[in-house]
Amino acid sequence: MNLRQSGRFLHFFGTGVLDQIMLSGANFIAGFAMIRYASDVSYGQFVLAQSIVVLMVSAQSAWLSGPVTIIAPGKSAEARAQMTGFLGASQTRFLRRAALALLVIPLAAYLIGIWSAFLSLAVAGTILAAWAALQNEYRRRMLLVYSRPHSMLAADAIYVTVFLLGIALALLNRPVAGLLAIAALGAAGLAGALIAHRMLAVDPGWVSGDSGPFWREIRALGQWSLVGAVIYWLFGQSWNYVLAARLDLTAVANVNAVRLVVMPMLVFKYGIQNLLIPVASNWLANFGLTRMLRRLAVLTILISAMDLVYFTIVWNIRNWLIVDVMHKHIGDQDRLLVLWVCVTLVFLPREILQAALSALKSLKSMAWLIGLSAAVSLSLMWLSIPLWGASAVLIGQLAGEGVNLIGLSLLLWRQIRQRPKMA
Repeated sequence: MNLRQSGRFLHFFGTGVLDQIMLSGANFIAGFAMIRYASDVSYGQFVLAQSIVVLMVSAQSAWLSGPVTIIAPGKSAEARAQMTGFLGASQTRFLRRAALALLVIPLAAYLIGIWSAFLSLAVAGTILAAWAALQNEYRRRMLLVYSRPHSMLAADAIYVTVFLLGIALALLNRPVAGLLAIAALGAAGLAGALIAHRMLAVDPGWVSGDSGPFWREIRALGQWSLVGAVIYWLFGQSWNYVLAARLDLTAVANVNAVRLVVMPMLVFKYGIQNLLIPVASNWLANFGLTRMLRRLAVLTILISAMDLVYFTIVWNIRNWLIVDVMHKHIGDQDRLLVLWVCVTLVFLPREILQAALSALKSLKSMAWLIGLSAAVSLSLMWLSIPLWGASAVLIGQLAGEGVNLIGLSLLLWRQIRQRPKMA
């Protein structure tokens, strides 16, 4: 029985990693193609829209999908179907009303002359892309509730196909490439949502009813997770908006172009990011705190060693990658690349520490810590751009990550001290 359960766990984990690598790889291909063949303005618009979609998806995952994936598996088949169905219907109604209300903003701004038609269409497209992404995110996560990673992989394959076809179409129409790339985000999200919805309609079937009791049940888990997710977006994604506000869209394009050089390692890490918390929780439950931390430490060392090998190779061919392959000429490319390497190296230990503390249910403490880290990061970014230019956003990220790592280490040390029997 233990071997069978271990085999299922490894199969589930492997499929999840493959799925995340496929999604991250599609984003890498889309970003590379936009940098290579579209204008800096078009690519900047696409990046800003994508950042908003990431914020919305992260918030919903923290408030709704994440708590459901924790609570629903422990319920009976009937109660689980009611929970996923009732909440899904409630989510659909809310998102439809919210999207229609938000679409009034770009329409009104265009009619009274505040925004151009181009900007209004970009904002409207971003709203629709976020609506589709939220529908897709909930349904694909519900497939995991029913232990159907292959179904999720199939739905995400449809998403990736539509997304990359949309990016190709955008690049064939370069004057409006930014708008069409945003439309590709929305079309892909809608396609993925429809496929996942149909899969869930076949098994276990969608049911509707009063979702109030289920919302109350997930509220305790979701509130601090939501606070942390939103603040972390400010920490990890809003630098694009800082660059756009303080400099221009060319600066956004340049920093993201250098980021693509380190993206293959980030793609791998994104692939395991969403699986770290359930894996850490499983190790904690089965092996105790000390063995969980040892296994996470070994994982950190192995992946960090892979990082260093990759970055050594990349450093020696950086000019070929950026100038010849991407056709980008960036004045401070070496400094930006070194900073991105540092940010990437910090990514894994931070995620490992967060996974360990999430397994120990320290969500409230982590939310406060992320708030402090975001304040340090954004303040340094905003104030130091006149001194360091575009590099300031990465220096700010590193400063915030440093505060976060120190704080997470102290929180984990406190947990170890408080749990001597488990250790």
